[in-house]
Amino acid sequence: MKIHLIKYIIMDVKIIHTKEPEILKQGVSVISKAWGSDDFATFLKDLLVAISHNGGLTLVAYHGNSVIGFSFAFRAYHNGKYYLYSHQTGVIPEYRNTSVGYKLKLKQREWAIDNGIDLIAWTFDPLQGLNSKFNLHKLGVIVRVYHRNHYGIMTDSLNKGIASDRVIAEWYIKSSHVLKRLNNVFESYDNLINVVKTREKNEYRIVEDIDLNSNEDSLLIEIPYDINLIKKKDIEEAKRWRELTVEVYLNYFKKGYIIIDLITKDKRNFQVATKNIPPEIDKNSIFYDLLG
Repeated sequence: MKIHLIKYIIMDVKIIHTKEPEILKQGVSVISKAWGSDDFATFLKDLLVAISHNGGLTLVAYHGNSVIGFSFAFRAYHNGKYYLYSHQTGVIPEYRNTSVGYKLKLKQREWAIDNGIDLIAWTFDPLQGLNSKFNLHKLGVIVRVYHRNHYGIMTDSLNKGIASDRVIAEWYIKSSHVLKRLNNVFESYDNLINVVKTREKNEYRIVEDIDLNSNEDSLLIEIPYDINLIKKKDIEEAKRWRELTVEVYLNYFKKGYIIIDLITKDKRNFQVATKNIPPEIDKNSIFYDLLG
């Protein structure tokens, strides 16, 4: 009787294509049950082996005999263009704020060029100041697509507490814009309007108001100097940063602005948004359908 019931159920099974994080989490649970294991370190290792053997890129950074950094990426295709999607690049805590992460990205760029790829993409939290500075200022990525709650609920120490909103970094690795940054040539920005109005509160700044009506060629979007400190001190203020800057990003991206840099003044971070797309960079993002 049980066998007949299972056969009946199988005939009613439907298969769907999904990108929803919580549904994907249930799919991971199925893999765990099917293989009879909840050892996700091994699961991830097997996935990385598959990526490395099938057109992807896995990089390991050593200091002496110790592994101190790791990065993995895979070839991707979206809206008519092939690119390299860099999912994660990380360095162990003892080697953060060194050149290890930068060297991993340069090696990634070298591999992509050797394999005929001119665009590398990844996501990052736009409110994380150090990531913004590294990606926008040092590497020369541009940003023009915002995705709300991209990974769903996250519980790690960096992301728990607020929605996992992300922007897409578009790194046009052969463009003159990127080459300038890699050769330490940087622009200067004077007298730009800041569209996120903030005030100081104890050890950090909070958002008072936002301006959605500017039409200047270039403008500033202030982000926290340290969003992780704000989350520790007052999670509601951190959530307010997220909720108000969502409106700013979506508003100005829809008006045709892109973010091209981050500058720091007096322990305050400002992303630079402009209507002027650098030469050799596609006028429209291939990721436009992920907006919102």
